[in-house]
Amino acid sequence: MDRLTTAGLVDDEDFAAQWVQSRHTYSGKGKRALAAELRTKGVSAENAAAALAQIDGDAERSRAAELVAKKLRSENLDDGGIKAARRLVAMLARRGYGQSMAYDVVKNALASENDRRNVG
Repeated sequence: MDRLTTAGLVDDEDFAAQWVQSRHTYSGKGKRALAAELRTKGVSAENAAAALAQIDGDAERSRAAELVAKKLRSENLDDGGIKAARRLVAMLARRGYGQSMAYDVVKNALASENDRRNVG
């Protein structure tokens, strides 16, 4: 195993960085979910923290907003968006986003969507 590591064939730090980038970009996972996935993969806490540091707060919020906007197009807002808000916050929570960020992103998206639907 030491020979593989010295040859650069086994690199947990590189694996963690690529895993985080891929799962955040393509699966829309938040930092909490990514940290849990890295733990199950056996990546050390230091390597996981370094990989998760590449996702800044703005990028995470932006990705959450994209996910909400995509899902919101098919939601029924007849009840003022109460059910939709619950569903969207739960979706973000399952993907590993923090509760306060999820509520904030959903609140902003619902306001924009209500304005869009009322204008059109």
